[in-house]
Amino acid sequence: MNELILKWALKNAIDHEGDAQVKAVVPKVIGENPELKKDIKNLMKEINEIVSEVNKMSLEEQIEKLKEIAPELLEKKKEKQELPEIPNAEEGKVVMMWPPEPSKYLHIGHAKAAILNHYYARKYKGKFYLRFEDTNPEKAKEEYYENAINDLKWLGIEWDKIDYVSDYIDKFYEYSEKLINEGKAYVCLCPVEKVRKLRHEGKECEHRNQSAKENLELWKKMLSEFKEGEASLRLKIDMDHKNAIMRDPTIMRIVETSHVRKPGYRVWPNYDFATAIMDGFEGITHRIRSKEFELRTELQEYIQKLFGIKSPTFIEIARFNLAGVVASGRIIREKVESGEYMGWDDPRLVTLISLRKRGFQPEAIRNFALNTGISKTESIIPWEILESENRKIIEPIADRYFFVKDKIKLIVRGIPKEFKSERLKHPNHPEHGKISYEINNSEETFYVDKHDFLNAKQGDILRLMDLMNIKIDVVGDEITAEFESKDYKPGVKVIHWVFEKENVPVKVLMADASTVEGVGEKAIENLKEGDIIQFIRFGYARLDKKDKTISFRYTHD
Repeated sequence: MNELILKWALKNAIDHEGDAQVKAVVPKVIGENPELKKDIKNLMKEINEIVSEVNKMSLEEQIEKLKEIAPELLEKKKEKQELPEIPNAEEGKVVMMWPPEPSKYLHIGHAKAAILNHYYARKYKGKFYLRFEDTNPEKAKEEYYENAINDLKWLGIEWDKIDYVSDYIDKFYEYSEKLINEGKAYVCLCPVEKVRKLRHEGKECEHRNQSAKENLELWKKMLSEFKEGEASLRLKIDMDHKNAIMRDPTIMRIVETSHVRKPGYRVWPNYDFATAIMDGFEGITHRIRSKEFELRTELQEYIQKLFGIKSPTFIEIARFNLAGVVASGRIIREKVESGEYMGWDDPRLVTLISLRKRGFQPEAIRNFALNTGISKTESIIPWEILESENRKIIEPIADRYFFVKDKIKLIVRGIPKEFKSERLKHPNHPEHGKISYEINNSEETFYVDKHDFLNAKQGDILRLMDLMNIKIDVVGDEITAEFESKDYKPGVKVIHWVFEKENVPVKVLMADASTVEGVGEKAIENLKEGDIIQFIRFGYARLDKKDKTISFRYTHD
């Protein structure tokens, strides 16, 4: 167990400039040996101890040790394997699509479905369509259409055609009348509760055997006279069918709310009717979707058969479950509307707009979606996997800056005349430039994090990162110290700092929607909105807004 922990602690430390994080090591260890979860208390104790020891080592020592026990982890990973083939796919003939409902902002589960369908369409050199399933006027909003298009473009998804189901409403009327004339559909005047009860019991209602003429007359009244809930068009199949979905389902219903794109229409198709027929209009050959739709496949194929539509090949996959997050659009919408969430971009959410504002990259989301694949096995995916994918991308581009929260004053005396120092903005990319520091007085005041001095005592030597070593005199409401030396000394505790004389107020919106406030170094003023940086010893963050206070959103550690 200890060697396993050591291996992953070293790997994590090397990936993060010598500083391993316990919570990043835990999933790696458990992933390799799930049995260790049985004694989680002892496991956490060992991981904490080993990570602490690893972080005392220099980066060179960490690399040498990992070479000794697991050299394969230092090798560059091979290119990711492609996803498996899908059945009945011919190059150049595949047509796939993804159908968002414009009733919410897209979240990462939507992103996975869109990415997978787009991936396979392009893999087989086929077509990919974006289809808005906007047949519920009560939920469709212009805001949701626009946001979905923006999110998908941000993900790098391009489509060959964009369809709106609402544009085909007259076709649905035509198809409905065809079914009525053929005696395959009837207008039901039963209340919704009665329909539900009879379907559950497998019993017919009195409207089922109406003549085609009667049904056409009632259908015309649906289009003009009947009120919402007074009538619906039902498909005549089998009220005793073992699959309850097949028991004379409703295919058209009255919705009196005006549609944002199609005002004046009051009868709209239900999901199964709309999606089955749209697959025919678009010539869809394959669909990847959540296996929760599996029971609906029979009905959709039945509808397609009625109209001579060739059914697509359905590939049902496990519903997307990300540990510890709310992904239900309905629940999110309710909490946004009630004010429990600050908006669709609330940092507690995995909506794409929230992830984007936090600094997650589209490439990371794409890699995450493809890596989790097309399995039908339900699983809860650790949040750390998404963070890991994102970290690989932002680590090389995120410059490092100092940010101090819970500040306390540190006064350092005895500083040499015209003291100068500098540090790289990024330790592995000197081309990003440097930040220079200059002190012209023998005494200088800094802000430091008070937690770094909880156990400090007179005579302790600490290092202000990339600046100087100091020897502590007094620890109290403020700290006094003497300049000790300039060059780094192995084994000395290193802390971050900010000049009192020049700094900028900083606010960070955290992942739990709490706010952390403090001061950052002056160089932060040169950043632009949207820049992603790393606050040293704090985590990655994206600059959200520049004002008197510079506001960031926390990305992850």
